[in-house]
Amino acid sequence: MAAESISTLPTWKKLEIHQGEISRVLLNDLFANNPKRGIDFSIEEAPLFIDYSKQPVNHDTINLLVELAEARGLRAKIEDLFNGQVINRSENRPALHHALRSKTDHQVFVEEKNVHSLVVSELEHMEAFIKLLHSGEIKGFTGKSINTLVNIGIGGSDLGPRLATQALHAFADGTIQVHFVANIDKQEIDAVLERVDAEQTLFILASKSFTSLETITNANTARDWLARNGAENPCNQILAVTGKPDAAKAYGIRKENIFMIWDWVGGRYSLWSAIGLPVAAAIGINRFRDLLSGAEKMDHHFRETSFDQNIPVMLGLLDVWHINFFGSETLAIIPYDQSLALLPDYLSQLLMESNGKQVKQSGEFVDYNTGAIIWGGIGSNCQHAFMQLLHQGTHHIPAEFLVASRANDNNIEYQRLLFSSCIAQGEALMHGNQGHEGISNDQLIKGNHPSITIIYESMTPETLGMLLAMYEHRTFVQACIWGINPFDQWGVELGKKIALDISATIEGNSVIREFDSSTRQLIDRFSKA
Repeated sequence: MAAESISTLPTWKKLEIHQGEISRVLLNDLFANNPKRGIDFSIEEAPLFIDYSKQPVNHDTINLLVELAEARGLRAKIEDLFNGQVINRSENRPALHHALRSKTDHQVFVEEKNVHSLVVSELEHMEAFIKLLHSGEIKGFTGKSINTLVNIGIGGSDLGPRLATQALHAFADGTIQVHFVANIDKQEIDAVLERVDAEQTLFILASKSFTSLETITNANTARDWLARNGAENPCNQILAVTGKPDAAKAYGIRKENIFMIWDWVGGRYSLWSAIGLPVAAAIGINRFRDLLSGAEKMDHHFRETSFDQNIPVMLGLLDVWHINFFGSETLAIIPYDQSLALLPDYLSQLLMESNGKQVKQSGEFVDYNTGAIIWGGIGSNCQHAFMQLLHQGTHHIPAEFLVASRANDNNIEYQRLLFSSCIAQGEALMHGNQGHEGISNDQLIKGNHPSITIIYESMTPETLGMLLAMYEHRTFVQACIWGINPFDQWGVELGKKIALDISATIEGNSVIREFDSSTRQLIDRFSKA
């Protein structure tokens, strides 16, 4: 018997009716009717302050969205997440990324192993390594101390640590320089190798499966480069972060240089594990622990706070509100913080790979939209690029602004201008310039465009941890409402398999299998080049 669609739920029907009513009310009028609206529709969990008052909502909207969350059993599903229940059903696994940052042993076991004990042991392994690295005791093949780390990974093994390393650059002491390589385009690794010294460079091969084509190809290039530059045992300067330690040993990596990640941690949720090793190398293990503490603080907030004051819950429900009731297909992420320049890329993987799903947990196809296209850019650069479309275009595009109230370098003038620019965009999107005299149609900005503004005091390890954990849980909330699995990614696998077929066809100069005429002619173009 088919499961009931969420679109037939009484609360869903109420929301459809309510959307028709509130869509006829301008955001400006919502503010005019409630002088306290800014306060009423904001949530604070220090150091994060979230103002969602420029959204097309009133108190009835919030009550209905909370009612929807309750109808979908969100509270029980949150407990299932934290209690280690099998919620990744297609792969028959729990999703225990939150355990990576928990200081408490919640007695969760996987295959009769205590998850907390595994996490603590690996964190101690990381700490011992980072202390040796920072003290100069880890040497290259000529006896010089290692001063450079190159992380080779892709997807979750790259985007999270790359973002965090850049976001927290103000906390790096310069002892270890960190670089990242992900793409199978050789230009990327060549550019990095030109800047580093083989005698003082350590590589991290970050691959949960130890089979990622891009990562293994780049690791082979790094290994060969070390050998060409005089390393007799090049694998002595390669670490592995993987769930397949035997494969890493077979590759030639020493046992003490192999760090574990487990099946119950998805790649895009893995920053908090040894995948975060380059972050710890850059900022030190104590600040890495602060990153974990910030994430754990958000875990407690998510698990313990009432839905109407719960940041991930409310933001996730607002996403559903826009996607399923306003027909929104995209979300613009716009950090007015150069340290978060990579946040749109990171969130595009987190949200789109997690919730770009067509099938419910029950195995049935959905009959409603899931997920949104995540894109964006850095403010204030975006004001001179894509913001034009948000102000005068015809699409319904919610915008999300992030900004610090204080810069890490304490430059008050720069931060005042940056902060002012950020807040101005939210006001301009909402108010527009209607009613101004002498405005032509070309100049008219209608306003009434929704936005959310997230403010934090400054970008610190704790703040970043809270922020990223908030987005993780927000993703989970969306998935719970839609009844989909945010922890698998079968859509990623098909392209990998086809690429291997095409590569084998090109390499062998023979047909591995039949291709359509378009694919065939493109293969021939490469072969004849």
